[in-house]
Amino acid sequence: MAGSKDQERVHPKTGRGSNATPTTPGKTAEAVRTPPPQTGASQPFDSEAPTILHEEAGYDAATLIELSYPSEAPTVLETPARAASRPVSKVPASNWSSAFLLPTGSILANRYEILQMLGEGGMGAVYKARDNELDRVIALKVIRPELASNPEILQRFKQELVLARQVTDRNIIRIFDLGEADGIRFITMEYVEGTSLYQVLQEQGQLPVKDAAEIIEQVLTGLKAAHREGVIHRDLKPGNIMRDPQGRILVMDFGLARSLESDGMTKTGAVLGTMEYMSPEQAMGGAIDQRSDLFTVGLIFFELLTGKMPFKAETALASLLKRVHERAVPISSLNSAIPVAVGQIVAKCLERDPNQRYQTAQEFIDDLHKWEGAGVAASLHFPPVHTWGRDIPWHWIGGIGAILVLAVATFFLRGRVFNSNSAGRLEKPPSGSTPVSVLVADFQNNTSDTIFDGTLEPMLNVALEGASFIDAFNRGAARQFAEKLPNPTSKLDEQTARLVAVDQGISAIVTDRRGNGYELSAKAIDAVTGKVLATDHIMADNKDQLLLDVPKLAAPIRQALGDNTPESVQLAASQGTFKVSNLEAVHQYSKGMEQQAAGKMDEALQSFSSAVQLDPNFARAYSSMAAVAGNLGQTQNAEKYAKLTMEHVDRMTERERYFVRGMYYMNATNWQKCVEEYSDFVKQYPADQFGENNLAICYARLHNMPKAMEEGKKALQLAPKDAAARLNSALYSCYATAFDSCAQAAGKVFELNPNYEEAFLALAYAQTGENQLSQATGTYQKLEKVSEWGASLAASGMANLALYEGKFREAVQVLEKGAAVDLAAKKLDAAADKFAMLSYAQLLRGDKTSALAAADKALANSHSVKIQFLAARTFVEAGETAKARKLAATLASELGAEPQAYAKLVLGGVALKGHDAKSAIQLFSGANDLLDTWIGRFDLGRAYLDAGAFAEADSEFDRCNRRRGEALELFMDDMPTYSYFPILYYYEGRVREGLKSPGFKDFYRSYLDIRGKSSEDPLLAEIHRQLGQ
Repeated sequence: MAGSKDQERVHPKTGRGSNATPTTPGKTAEAVRTPPPQTGASQPFDSEAPTILHEEAGYDAATLIELSYPSEAPTVLETPARAASRPVSKVPASNWSSAFLLPTGSILANRYEILQMLGEGGMGAVYKARDNELDRVIALKVIRPELASNPEILQRFKQELVLARQVTDRNIIRIFDLGEADGIRFITMEYVEGTSLYQVLQEQGQLPVKDAAEIIEQVLTGLKAAHREGVIHRDLKPGNIMRDPQGRILVMDFGLARSLESDGMTKTGAVLGTMEYMSPEQAMGGAIDQRSDLFTVGLIFFELLTGKMPFKAETALASLLKRVHERAVPISSLNSAIPVAVGQIVAKCLERDPNQRYQTAQEFIDDLHKWEGAGVAASLHFPPVHTWGRDIPWHWIGGIGAILVLAVATFFLRGRVFNSNSAGRLEKPPSGSTPVSVLVADFQNNTSDTIFDGTLEPMLNVALEGASFIDAFNRGAARQFAEKLPNPTSKLDEQTARLVAVDQGISAIVTDRRGNGYELSAKAIDAVTGKVLATDHIMADNKDQLLLDVPKLAAPIRQALGDNTPESVQLAASQGTFKVSNLEAVHQYSKGMEQQAAGKMDEALQSFSSAVQLDPNFARAYSSMAAVAGNLGQTQNAEKYAKLTMEHVDRMTERERYFVRGMYYMNATNWQKCVEEYSDFVKQYPADQFGENNLAICYARLHNMPKAMEEGKKALQLAPKDAAARLNSALYSCYATAFDSCAQAAGKVFELNPNYEEAFLALAYAQTGENQLSQATGTYQKLEKVSEWGASLAASGMANLALYEGKFREAVQVLEKGAAVDLAAKKLDAAADKFAMLSYAQLLRGDKTSALAAADKALANSHSVKIQFLAARTFVEAGETAKARKLAATLASELGAEPQAYAKLVLGGVALKGHDAKSAIQLFSGANDLLDTWIGRFDLGRAYLDAGAFAEADSEFDRCNRRRGEALELFMDDMPTYSYFPILYYYEGRVREGLKSPGFKDFYRSYLDIRGKSSEDPLLAEIHRQLGQ
């Protein structure tokens, strides 16, 4: 668990640093903040009475459709659930504060009785309710309490009422009132049953032309009324267009709508909406008007007629880019039965140039009427439609050089980073800034010296991260996203980075050009609009001086982002990091960073090693070596490199010092100090997802799964597409015995990177926990084909399954072969793991001699805390107590709570082996006081059993059963250990038998269900006797 700050994300494993994972990176919800309860309640009123806006309602027959899918005010850049190329993240009810859940039967504001929840999402939930004062059923939309305190979110919620009441038409949903009670803000609306166009498409695929045209005409009628009032919707999609049982169409969800008269609300750069249904100008952050809505209506019309989208692509981003650059595929190519005139109407809607589209909704309606009336297209005149794909201007952005991309990391404000009236500065000062993620893309090298290729970019990351609210986005991650674009590329030039920016919610870029000699210039621009935010350049007399001057280039960029730190202070703070005596060392370091991001761990380690050979004082390179070694399972090397990093702590920035100290504690298995260090780290640098991620890992290693999951969510909020952060989330679920959630989370990891080795482990763990052993075997078989490392992990996994089922000889064969392969590949820690498992397998077979030999081989290849502990357990069981005591003394000499706890467990095992149950209980209890582990509880239960304290033993074994997820991977380091679990049933049977419980046989039968077919399990004979068989 070691790694340098610039590297890939961390996995919750021993030797796993927060930055080194051989996968596609990818940041989720923050902890819910409960606002203080409000006294009193507002009194919502009848829609026929004057509203709080002092306007008459003016609606005819209002409706609200009952939703059969989660409903919410549209979230920013939310991809719709249908055909989504990326999963839409919904906030589950479990993430809500329990104080604000509205259970069935509850009364809100002394008036509204909650009948049922209709749906929920990122902005809030919709309930079916009864207005007891007027004795009618209504719908009630509640905003999530932790969002209600955000002024911009609250404004969006309020405007849904304001705008909906401003526009009066039978085809626009009617809203009664905005109210507040008990600290909950809500909107009341009239309720009727119905279906969304999304549902219609799901059920029918496509509609007859006449039906589709009738629906679109009603949509246009509603939009015409809205446009007449200067209101554009901006987030039309099938999910917020509803049809009631009488066929009436209603447009709803004006949560993103804006008035054309509102000051600043339609200015460029405000990219809000649903990606799959955005118009080209909306996607580019340009000025939009009613013609943008009409483009989206054309998309929906196309979809109703064909069941498909006109800009087909593998991802929502790629589809959006096609909309920007290409003409729509002719609708006749998908359905030749569609009349030519209808196809021409659709094509006109989908023109990229707004001037070539319908200019008003009425023009659109008029052409529909002409087609319906004449049945032919004789009176319709359209420009010719070009062949699809003929002109693809991938030179979308001309330009030069290096890109630095900035994204607000909150989930509701993307595209709103900069105030368009603020001359390029952030809206808030850094003390209260929303975390900003920064991507530095490839610098264009105009010199003839290749040493500059990829060399300066990581150093600019370091300088930028001197601001606590800035987090350097991983360049390797961006490169991998770039390789998934329609025109895949491994280069992060300006054009590519802007494309990545659209996908990542990025708001600004910095382009760079190296001039003649050693001159480096840069300008920060808005990623969508091209607005210049900051410019600067530096000149140097020689190569090394150029490197040292990089912080000077970062200073104005940081200032543009909202950092008020004086430049002199910035430069002083970063001075130590840039004291590198050899530019080639920095070049090798940069190469290693790229290799690590690409999953080439062995090559990365070589590059980092070259860097420290060239500059033995290069602290960041040592840190990176520790991270990569950890990810390669080289725990001993990881610890060595972490110590070397600490020797150069004076050459680090404050941010780096926090990080590497925490990493050092990780390698030293001092988890409490790790928690303390990273807690201080994230307080000082809240934008740092690596800090949050590693803090979660440290909590997990303390077996505090609730805190691990809490911090893990914060890390995901900062990096929602980080594959390793999502993997960690999956593993925390597995450890918490939530196997279904674990499997689902593993599936999300595969969506980000289908070849992520540890994701296969997480899925196999979930399947094993659910007793789906054949599926788990299949998962391991897939894993062994992924990579050499995957094959090693798979061997351990399949051996663990064999041990679990009592196939001990089979496990022995797999482990012996796997260890030999690991040794040949010089993966000593992986080999040591297999020898430790082999030792346990031989004990289960009753072969103590072979067990001792395997334990000795494990120790010969690793002296990690885990291996010493497992070897000592073998020595205890095999009667070699002197060896066990010696290892216990070594473990007890360590500073961390984990090795000290293991030392007590070993000594307790020695006492238990000597039939001193009382001493064993004291030692095991002391171990659990130091670190509450599954194996510690299991051992304590055995001691109580030997002491005849059956009730106490039953309590401990019951805890083990409830916490069985922890048994999947006792050491959280890629070594599967669920084979330790079955014997729990044997001991529970003995305890219940001692308690004279008639159900004791059920536990013995549970053991037989798992290992009953074994031909080599010594316990089976005893169990059959106890069962009278």
